[in-house]
Amino acid sequence: MKKKSLFILIVILILTIIDQIIKYLVVSNISIGSEKIIIDNFLKFIYIRNTGAAFGILSGNIIFLIFITVLLIFYIVNEMKKNINNNLSLLSFSLILSGALGNLIDRVVRGYVVDYISFTLFNREMSVFNLADTYITIGVVLLIYIVIKEGKNERISSSKRR
Repeated sequence: MKKKSLFILIVILILTIIDQIIKYLVVSNISIGSEKIIIDNFLKFIYIRNTGAAFGILSGNIIFLIFITVLLIFYIVNEMKKNINNNLSLLSFSLILSGALGNLIDRVVRGYVVDYISFTLFNREMSVFNLADTYITIGVVLLIYIVIKEGKNERISSSKRR
């Protein structure tokens, strides 16, 4: 159990460090609002300072967002302790935690989150986001999958008991 916990901690640290390195490179090499086209009409990097949460929700409420993030981190760590033997749950929580930590570091150190990835799909530009947001999204999708799967298993096992 200690080896597994150490492994999870190392994974979270590596993912958070990768996120912070990329954000540092963006801040150092792209001026605010300017674009670096990666794939024409599909993918570009554009440096945006986000003082809110996803889609700019709660912009300017940095203290509140820090407080909510810290609460979320404590909750996730507690859930991880309960699910130490469920590898998919641990992966999901590790991704969410890595993303939350990456964005929390930005909020505490910079006063905003560095967003930089921009996709254009069907001639519509999507919201700008970062790697930490991607970690959170993948982690939440995995969590939804787990909940749905466990719900199906629960319905199957309860119908067998009848």
